[in-house]
Amino acid sequence: MSESLLATLRPARARLDLDRLAANYLAVAAAAGRPVMPVVKADAYGHGAARVSRHLVALGAPMLGVAFAEEGVVLRAAGIRAPIVVLAGFTPGQVRSLVQHELTPVVSTPSMLESARQAGREGSKRFAVHLKVDTGMTRLGFTPSAAGEAAARLVESGRVVVEGLMTHLACADEDAEATRRQLDLFDEAADDLARRGIRPRWLHAANSAGLAYLRPTHTLVRPGLILYGVPPRPLAPAVRVQPVMSVSADIGLVKEVAVGTPVSYGGRWVAPRRSRIATIPFGYADGVPRTDGMRDRGELLVKGRRVPVAGTVCMDLTMVDLTDHPDAGEGDEAVLFGDDPPAWEVADRAGTNAWEVLTSVGPRVPRVYVEGGRIVGVESRFTPRAGDRTR
Repeated sequence: MSESLLATLRPARARLDLDRLAANYLAVAAAAGRPVMPVVKADAYGHGAARVSRHLVALGAPMLGVAFAEEGVVLRAAGIRAPIVVLAGFTPGQVRSLVQHELTPVVSTPSMLESARQAGREGSKRFAVHLKVDTGMTRLGFTPSAAGEAAARLVESGRVVVEGLMTHLACADEDAEATRRQLDLFDEAADDLARRGIRPRWLHAANSAGLAYLRPTHTLVRPGLILYGVPPRPLAPAVRVQPVMSVSADIGLVKEVAVGTPVSYGGRWVAPRRSRIATIPFGYADGVPRTDGMRDRGELLVKGRRVPVAGTVCMDLTMVDLTDHPDAGEGDEAVLFGDDPPAWEVADRAGTNAWEVLTSVGPRVPRVYVEGGRIVGVESRFTPRAGDRTR
């Protein structure tokens, strides 16, 4: 069924290696030495949140992290029963959904605090929350000096349980000293809660880069990028991982062009000699960056060799120069990123980071899941649904 579905789609795909995902998770868990909450927001960084979540929960992940309530609702609809923490907050209109779907929100603003207190007063069962402390990200969260009072107001409402205390590290991948200062502030906030008799089960600060700064009192880590096999940089924790995702498409056409022939929009790339130009059926709507860096210095991997991008990346198509690779031709696979080139290299060409490269792989690119060397699933937005009819 999977292979037959792929045959009906254009020859482009994002391959997801579930064996690598499992190995990465187990490596992170071993290095952390405490429970791991995988972050599966943004469709698991483009890897497919439902499939990834089921796989990680089966491996023993005790809970999952998403950004928004609607992401948690989708996981519940997919049959995920593990606790789900909503990291980026919620609106008053989402409280009913949080309760109905048993999602655990992070309280990070005064308005969220009041909404949580009301849910505790009006509800018939406990309402678990995590409280966020702003230690230097200057985004969401209560100041360290205000966190204790916020926690006290939550618990006095009756059924609200402060299950977790968290902060977010602003530059754990860049500045070790600034990260330690943030952790000191976080620990001071945790001590203030303890003096008030509030001792959350989960104390967590470590994202992927933060694994290098674990403190004994912290009881949970919440890695994202590194689980998908892409270490943060330049300061990366000492955990060996491999990329889970590889994005590629098959060459659709190769044509020979004369010296001086312009290629793609704007004619900004001009053949310096008689050239072999290949057209590949993926573009910036699929995650290929449309930047000057990609046009001028970008490379794809074709039959084990790097070949340069030729011309501006289009929405649906990308051209490469095969002149120095005479063995490559139509039907050969061109890899955007994976083991080679790595996601960070594509990010450098685009002037961005690896997080954006992964999450930019568009939804029309089918996700092909591989385990034990064979395809175990294909997910595509173009898969016919029950009740669909061909006209």
